[in-house]
Amino acid sequence: MKKILLINSIIFYLIGLSILSYYLYLEFAPRVSASEFGTIVLLLSTTIFSYLGSLFLSKYLKSNKPMQIYLYLIFLMYILVLIKLTLFDSNYGRNGLNIFNFNHEYIGEYLQNQVNIIPFKTILEYIKRWDHIAIYNLFGNIIAFAPMGLFLPLLFKKQNKLKTFILTNIAIILTIELFQFLSLSGSFDIDDLILNLIGSLTIYSLFKIKKINHLILKIFIRTN
Repeated sequence: MKKILLINSIIFYLIGLSILSYYLYLEFAPRVSASEFGTIVLLLSTTIFSYLGSLFLSKYLKSNKPMQIYLYLIFLMYILVLIKLTLFDSNYGRNGLNIFNFNHEYIGEYLQNQVNIIPFKTILEYIKRWDHIAIYNLFGNIIAFAPMGLFLPLLFKKQNKLKTFILTNIAIILTIELFQFLSLSGSFDIDDLILNLIGSLTIYSLFKIKKINHLILKIFIRTN
């Protein structure tokens, strides 16, 4: 029985690694790319098969350490994907590190069209428009940071305090927004911070519900 657990763990890890390798190939290979839906499927598949590999390995070792390592690695993967989407993904209007190619006219245009420091201005404009672009941007910003509501309290004990969690999220979001501003990539918008916070706080609030908290801990931590 123990050998079966180890064999299953190896098989699932290999499948997850193969899917991740294929995703990286599509990301970096010239003239080849995955659709947005295809990218999501590949990343979710990698996450699921890696979870199963860690689950079987935890049971084989009778230790939760493989699952804890899995959570840290998936969190790191999420952070890297988030950085890519917010700074380098041209599909989302990100232009990379244009700070090295700027001119005064470009900066003036950027400050006029890509910077918003008025709370709810962009959100209200999206609500008035309410087309597929508005819906995509509103819910996209909410969903993008939603995983923080799960990862941070699971991985870091101090993040279980609401004040600490909110301040950490604000710091992370502002850092991303600041990099977008300094690199002239995407836009600097205070409403992104508001929507990102809504996403992370929603999942955080669900995580704090006793039954849901017990279920999540059972899935990710108490595997034995």
